[in-house]
Amino acid sequence: MSNKPVLYTHTISPAGRAAELVVKALNLDVEIREMNVFKGQHMSDEFKKLNPVQTIPTLDDNGFTLWDSHAILIYLARRYGADSNLYTDDYEQQARINAALFFESSILFARLRFCTDNLTVLGKSSIPEENLQRALEGLQRLENMLQSDYVAGDHLTIADLSCVTSVTTLHLMLKPTAADFPKTFAWLERCAKLPYYEEVMGRGLKAAGELMSSLSSKNSAS
Repeated sequence: MSNKPVLYTHTISPAGRAAELVVKALNLDVEIREMNVFKGQHMSDEFKKLNPVQTIPTLDDNGFTLWDSHAILIYLARRYGADSNLYTDDYEQQARINAALFFESSILFARLRFCTDNLTVLGKSSIPEENLQRALEGLQRLENMLQSDYVAGDHLTIADLSCVTSVTTLHLMLKPTAADFPKTFAWLERCAKLPYYEEVMGRGLKAAGELMSSLSSKNSAS
């Protein structure tokens, strides 16, 4: 008898929220286990046995373990979402979705980390302007990418659920305007109408905003 899959994640993590969004989109019965990375819960020997690189999110599907949110999204959509439009077997559309996932990983999330690591890892009181500008340039690339209603075409896919988590977190820092990024803001409005969006994103973005504010104040005082 199989047990339900377990997702090890942290609500403050954009990558973790992406995995949760796909779980909700597919209406899967998955156990969500919060791992507070700031308390080092992901660095335990027990978790290392599950995931040698000790990152979140990590999925344990009855002994099959997988990490990296993008790999998890593809796996969940292919294994459990055959009747959904979140992923596809069409070669060209699949390539578009994969390209958007790689863009999220190498540009959006990477440039977000280049900003937030200054506060969380390096203990600085502010984020260097150069890093913020690079992050803003990443958002401009997304604006240019949005040629349809969604990131990879005319309907929602796992690419949107991946990108939206980093983009909304970047918006907390950069505070861009709809006038400068009209296609992005229209896309965000479409994503925000998903019935499960607020449940996953609301608490995560709130926690991220509070963390950035508290670390900035704490680091400037030390």
